Amino acid sequence: MGLQLIFVVETNSKSKSDWIYIKDTVEQFYQYDQHHVKFTPVYMDGKGKYQGKKKEVNRLISQYSSTSKTNQSKVIYCFDCDDYDVKREDSEFLKEAEKYCNTNGYDFIWFCKDIECVYLGKKIERHDKQRQAANFKAKKQINKIDPKKLQYKAYQNNTSNIKQGSWSSEVNCKSTF
Repeated sequence: MGLQLIFVVETNSKSKSDWIYIKDTVEQFYQYDQHHVKFTPVYMDGKGKYQGKKKEVNRLISQYSSTSKTNQSKVIYCFDCDDYDVKREDSEFLKEAEKYCNTNGYDFIWFCKDIECVYLGKKIERHDKQRQAANFKAKKQINKIDPKKLQYKAYQNNTSNIKQGSWSSEVNCKSTF
């Protein structure tokens, strides 16, 4: 049986910055059977476009399951919290996105206030996100990340719930911490 993990991320396919942090997280903190787990990023090109990715997600699921009847897919949507604590529209957006994920059986992963705050400890200007993510990977800065920051249950600055997702148990990952 194979397992495809589809990570739907806010960034675009040119930058791929969010995917760099997420993939490094998986590589750093989990051991998994590389022959039976497939990672597939889907790029939203802006978080407001999440519902528009359903066709692409369904196509990827269909393609993967067509290669073997035992293949399964798990969908994980990843969102920045942005200013959820001061802007009503950001708070409402997160509620709607989480409801969408729950309704569709997808995991809802958040990064507070954004993915760069979690992994770099600061906000990064949009034009510099790709360079900073590449630098993070090249310098293996994932080694400096406190894994406790990745398993929060409620929003808190510079934290995430990425380790709380059901995907991690479904992939039969063995946590290295």
